[in-house]
Amino acid sequence: MGHKHIEHFNPDVMLLEQAHQDFSTQLNKFNAGKENLTFTDFISKDAEEYRDDGNGASYVVWNVYFDEDGEESYREVVAYYTLAATAIPYEDRIRLDGEDLIEGGPLYDSQICGIPALEIKMFALDEKYQDLFYEYEGEDLPISAWIMRNIISYANYLMHNIIGFKAIFLHSVPEAEEFYKSNGFNPIEIYMQPLQCIDSEFTAMYLTLREVHINYEK
Repeated sequence: MGHKHIEHFNPDVMLLEQAHQDFSTQLNKFNAGKENLTFTDFISKDAEEYRDDGNGASYVVWNVYFDEDGEESYREVVAYYTLAATAIPYEDRIRLDGEDLIEGGPLYDSQICGIPALEIKMFALDEKYQDLFYEYEGEDLPISAWIMRNIISYANYLMHNIIGFKAIFLHSVPEAEEFYKSNGFNPIEIYMQPLQCIDSEFTAMYLTLREVHINYEK
């Protein structure tokens, strides 16, 4: 079965504040679908409070349409995502032996450390753009994958120019795990201990952007 394609995809990404200011009517049309009401409600009801409380900044992805003169004629909301600073705690441990091993004492020299990370708190597509593909320069990918590439590219920009971190972290709902794996994310390792949060019931995943040196001797 062939994929459903879109002919024109001209993405424009802006902060939620600007989207509310300039395109509030279009933004209010965002609909993630009946099974994703939490994602639909978040961008219209909770995202601004999330920002004000320091829990995450939201970005809106638009598809911009142009007329024959190259002027913008209209735009549609494609997706949004919310980013926040975090860390991935992990156990760094080395097995003790020889003079370092004390009878009845611990078997390991163990410390709790952290990988500085950028967390994707929310990521949702409008129902129209879910499972929709776009071909660009011979590469055929879902719209969601193009947007994820943009998020990772933006993360690299932030990492190089604004604030240092080494990984991207997120919690994935079950139906999205394969999507994140196909975009380079991995389930957390046995030695990682993600911070408790409202999404802890979902699968914690990460993507390293810089080399991370961890000792975990068994």
